[in-house]
Amino acid sequence: MNNSIKKLLVWYQKNERQLPWRQTSNPYYIWLSEVILQQTRVDQGLPYYIRFTQKYPDIVSLASANEQDVFKLWQGLGYYSRATNMLKAAREIVSTYHGEFPKNMNLLIKLPGIGSYTAAAIASMAFNMPHGVVDGNVYRVLSRLYGIDTPINSSRAHTQFLVLTEELMSKHSPALFNQAMMELGALVCKPQNPDCLACPLQSICFAFAHNQQGDFPVKAPKAKQKTRYLTYYVISVTTNEHTHFFLNQRKSTGIWANLFDFPSFETHQPLPFDQAIHQAIDNGWLPNNSFNITQVSNEYKHLLTHRILRARFISIQISGVIPANLIKSLLLINQTSLSEYPVPVLVERYLRDVNLIE
Repeated sequence: MNNSIKKLLVWYQKNERQLPWRQTSNPYYIWLSEVILQQTRVDQGLPYYIRFTQKYPDIVSLASANEQDVFKLWQGLGYYSRATNMLKAAREIVSTYHGEFPKNMNLLIKLPGIGSYTAAAIASMAFNMPHGVVDGNVYRVLSRLYGIDTPINSSRAHTQFLVLTEELMSKHSPALFNQAMMELGALVCKPQNPDCLACPLQSICFAFAHNQQGDFPVKAPKAKQKTRYLTYYVISVTTNEHTHFFLNQRKSTGIWANLFDFPSFETHQPLPFDQAIHQAIDNGWLPNNSFNITQVSNEYKHLLTHRILRARFISIQISGVIPANLIKSLLLINQTSLSEYPVPVLVERYLRDVNLIE
């Protein structure tokens, strides 16, 4: 096995993608890349990484950042809790550790948003400590290599694969080994149509020997996604020839935490149009008579991890007295400033479609 791992490391050094976070051992850049690439493809995450490192070149500048500016830069990546925790962690590293990442797994894991995977990535790639990094690529490589039928989304899988990873890396550079395993999964041992003839581990691979590449990794069936329906009210008012819209800032918990969107109702079934209008009136968002419905959008579909969202946007112009509840609970934003506010991708798609932002 030791000889096979040496072949893997040689393969990696010849074939690795030239990615900016691999050209450094700076823990800030490694951490930033890991946060951005969670649930995100490399080709999608790379532009975000570049923008973040240009605007916030070190941990101190990020820790000093305004939350809304960070969210705006993050917009489009989804899973906004990552951005929230990233900012919290940066501030804690500056305030508690004087801007230096702790060189200790237990301390790293205690930082906001840094679980065992991210902590291991920082520890091994920045400090060359012997901690295994097990992502989807590594699960796939190891399950095929050894014919492991443990479902990778089961509770016992992480420990099993982590132990195996650290056994394999024991005599090699942790940083190099972890990067090589992940790169092998990304470039060669792919989910579909793996390039087995180019694989440096082909000679010892269980799945290749038994022609069972498609059987691994094993996954337990997922729970069926639930569908939820969103009715958004795009409420506008014109004053002094300027159009303003009412925006809602979401709570600090749940999906899209702290982002901005339009006032809305979420229901288990589609909300009939007449009922949608009556509910908006009852909620104090619309005056009884002084409003004009200008447009009802087509349905927008948006996929989340555990649910499917189906949304429609009702455009409404208010005339006369603005309901007190609108003023009390929502923000009145000039149309020209809409692009400055971080919004969920679903809302951004709508805003672009109706030319409210570019």
